[in-house]
Amino acid sequence: MRYILAILLALASATAIAQTDKEERNEQQEEKKAANQNKVDYNLFRRQILGLKEFSEERRKIPALQKANKSPVKIVAVVDSLSDNEDPKRITGYIRQDIGDNSTNVYEVTFDRSIKKIIFVKPTGEANDEEKEETADAKKPTSKHAAPKKKKADDDDEEEEEKPSKKKQKEEDE
Repeated sequence: MRYILAILLALASATAIAQTDKEERNEQQEEKKAANQNKVDYNLFRRQILGLKEFSEERRKIPALQKANKSPVKIVAVVDSLSDNEDPKRITGYIRQDIGDNSTNVYEVTFDRSIKKIIFVKPTGEANDEEKEETADAKKPTSKHAAPKKKKADDDDEEEEEKPSKKKQKEEDE
């Protein structure tokens, strides 16, 4: 009888363990599915950012920015993968401008997971402030007092004045 009770207890505990194993496996499978779905959404979102006209406009500015800053300039699409969003149906991303060690978010982009499309693109204003400073520096004159430019007519008058003076010098020398 003892053997039968021991076997029954062993079977009962084995089924309980098997059920908890199945629950754990189901939870792990759900977590993997959610992680894979996040990867798919992030990749889709990033590709859509790369296709935006705002992204291509920023890429066109790279040569001018490299000349002005003399350091490597990159325009990149960044997806905020942290789950700090209030709405789990939306993902936030940025079009980021990296100049040397400085990074600024030029545009904030919002992606809706249910329709799988970008719904908002708004400028952050961070890069606009830097561009204004750069253009203000470029507009400043290099020296305080610039020499006045001579006109061609003034140059001709000076040449005519110089010619008679040379003749007078020759006459005086003789």
